[in-house]
Amino acid sequence: MMDRDPDKAVKVACELLNDEPDNPDALMLIGYLFQRAGRHGLAAAILKRATQIAPQRGELWAGLGVSYQRMGDEIRARQMFQEGARRGDNKYEHEIATTYLEEADFARAERYARRVLQANQKHSGAWMTLGYASLAQGDWETGWKGYAHTLASEWRKEIIIGDEVRWDGSKGRHVFVYGEQGLGDEILYTSCVPDLIRDSASVVLECDPRLEGLFRRSFPQAAVYGTRLKQGVEWPNQHTITHRVGVAGLPQFYRPSPQACPGVPWLVADPERRLQWRALLDSLGPRPKVGICWSGGRRWTKGKARAVGLEALRPLIEGFDADWISLQYKDPTAEIEASGLPVRHWRRAVESDDYDDTAALVAELDLVVGIHTTVHHVAGALGVPGVILVPSRPSWNYALPSFPWYRSARLFRQRETEPWVATIKRLIDAPDYLDGLRPARGGGVARGDAEHNRDGERACSDQTADAAIAEVVS
Repeated sequence: MMDRDPDKAVKVACELLNDEPDNPDALMLIGYLFQRAGRHGLAAAILKRATQIAPQRGELWAGLGVSYQRMGDEIRARQMFQEGARRGDNKYEHEIATTYLEEADFARAERYARRVLQANQKHSGAWMTLGYASLAQGDWETGWKGYAHTLASEWRKEIIIGDEVRWDGSKGRHVFVYGEQGLGDEILYTSCVPDLIRDSASVVLECDPRLEGLFRRSFPQAAVYGTRLKQGVEWPNQHTITHRVGVAGLPQFYRPSPQACPGVPWLVADPERRLQWRALLDSLGPRPKVGICWSGGRRWTKGKARAVGLEALRPLIEGFDADWISLQYKDPTAEIEASGLPVRHWRRAVESDDYDDTAALVAELDLVVGIHTTVHHVAGALGVPGVILVPSRPSWNYALPSFPWYRSARLFRQRETEPWVATIKRLIDAPDYLDGLRPARGGGVARGDAEHNRDGERACSDQTADAAIAEVVS
């Protein structure tokens, strides 16, 4: 009932609580249903009450741990999982491992995952955790093997279009590659598509609609369709397909180590759109053009840790003589206006439904600086220099000293307990990271200049951008 009709399940549980207010099973059911609905604080309150009523039941403590974990409180989550383990014969050791993974304690996460696998080699979750932890520590051969267990999970849906089988790395096949996860992941893992094209009889690539034009130009030897998540597509009838693979499954066969990443650009931006953006950027004057991004991600992709904020970038923006271009994918106009900083935001580029617009702008920038988000992936894939700000407790894919996928990208790490503005100040003083940028007059932008920018040239509106681009095209 919980899966088929959650509303009915809640109603039944509430009716049961009317007769038995201390029924732990009813409380547990309601708690789980609120978890599924993303109401983790409410779920935690209900499950905490259930643990008070039936403290001997390990699954109640584990459920409470899940709520804390999804709220980002790894320490309390681990305490709850440990309580559950004490009452469930170490049944919840894998959940303990996941808290260490979220805290970027990858060695300890690996140790717990291996303990689980010693008892049960078929524990898919432990394989997943081992995969992430191993990738974070540079053991990619083990890492991709574990990562493969994420396929057909909540995070990696498997797409099956006919009677094709999973691709096992064999050559000479007719392979269907489907996009998965976020837009940045989809871009990142296509670095392996040229390898697959080389080794296959034919390749069909299905991607997010926003990437179709960019991928068609970049992979002309493949058939590219922007129909990801669409139903009833006709193109499978036009191709021979013998094997399927998710784009994030390709590194298992082509990137056995960080050193196996070629690091060279593989995407090709639209030359006509590049010309348009070049003309507009040149109209601003000879100063370097720097793209900035100061927030990204969601709750489950460390969105809170990645919320740098525009204000934290003030020392950078005021400290160097450059034109600053917003690469935020959500409209930041109010935040820019409140800051008074000379930052331009062109919605037609970064809020477009066609990522060719974004790629063309990024391709014409001198540098991209900011928190890791999709624009850093496109910058790296185009070979544009980037400085990626990495939270003090990074996700597994930013845990290595450098980012092997892109030679043009450099990582700059936040220190533990350090506010982002302090990280930015350290970046300003770090050698080599900001080569090519000249300090502003007097070490910062004069107030009069900032006022002039805010009132005039800073906020180049969509209308102004359209007019400039139209002039170039005509």
